[in-house]
Amino acid sequence: MITLDKDKLRTTGLLAIFLFSGTQMVSCRAEVPTENTDAIMVSVEQHENLPVECTEFQKLIDKTYDFSPSKLTEAQQAAKSAEMDVVWERVKGDQKRLLPCLMAALRAPNANKFFLFDGSTLMTSLDKSEDAKKLLIQSYARADLADIVLQNWIAPILRFGLEGLDTSLAGDAWLRGKDPYYYLPQHGTLKINKPIGSLAIFGSMDERFATPALAAIANQRDHPGREIAIDLLFKQVTVEAAEALAKLDTSTLSASIKNKIDQFLAKPTLIQPRTGTPKTTRDQFIKAFQDLADDKSETFMDLTMEVEDGEKDAIVVLQPQDVQLVRRARRFFASTGTPHAPEWYQSFTDILMYMVWKPEVEKRKTKQE
Repeated sequence: MITLDKDKLRTTGLLAIFLFSGTQMVSCRAEVPTENTDAIMVSVEQHENLPVECTEFQKLIDKTYDFSPSKLTEAQQAAKSAEMDVVWERVKGDQKRLLPCLMAALRAPNANKFFLFDGSTLMTSLDKSEDAKKLLIQSYARADLADIVLQNWIAPILRFGLEGLDTSLAGDAWLRGKDPYYYLPQHGTLKINKPIGSLAIFGSMDERFATPALAAIANQRDHPGREIAIDLLFKQVTVEAAEALAKLDTSTLSASIKNKIDQFLAKPTLIQPRTGTPKTTRDQFIKAFQDLADDKSETFMDLTMEVEDGEKDAIVVLQPQDVQLVRRARRFFASTGTPHAPEWYQSFTDILMYMVWKPEVEKRKTKQE
């Protein structure tokens, strides 16, 4: 059995991929919506007209990645690991010529599904450009999640979402999965299941990407993640999300979801501000939220230790110009991808609901009067 280095996916060129156990193996097929397929694949003609070095490299890839990990014996896994090391070392030793070949291979329509994961992981270990990150997102969305340790798959997706990239293709793949889940050692038996993983992916990315992607999924009656997408639309706290819910065809939804949509659109539930003097100042919140946006949580956690219900102060002292900072801080907690991420995410959602919808409620009251 190949073991996983906690700090790196690869140490001496060996990718820790074959970690199969009852809690780690998930039967889950990733599918990319057909309308997006053309944008992430080169044509067969383009693929066949590659430079000579790419043609030879493609032969090596085809010979190496002709398998599905879950169907191999332990001995076969070890043999394939050695073969994959050859591919990794070949690219690392000739990056100038072979990195473009690797990227072309990842865009091929018939690319092996495990190669899409392993090859794009290799690519971004050498190329930190935005184009490489986008190609990894596309490749991961086409991979077969049944053959991947899911915490390894989701980690770069959450990181790239937090960096400002559109990771919705990966989010769609996760939502189409059949019960995807994983565990984190530091959280014991607490499971990261499909709803939590979905919140992590869509919650860590900018709402300008997440909201339209979720709306598109919510409008697909046969999408297996439709109800989760609708639930995440409630949490987006954007005008576009509310409009998407208002326009949604609810004829095939359960009565409880219909009622939830109606109630949300008519009178969303808002938390109540603290009575009396706030226990936390605006400056303290701004510092803590800015640190979260900069991937540092210590200041914020100190505030929560001092005042457990700080959201009641936040909605009193924060100003309209602080909304985007609150959103960026919220993305940090989504990107942690832990079992506790939804709780923290909801606290920030409650703050945003008050800051964004309270003015709208007041406008409605004024008009009615």
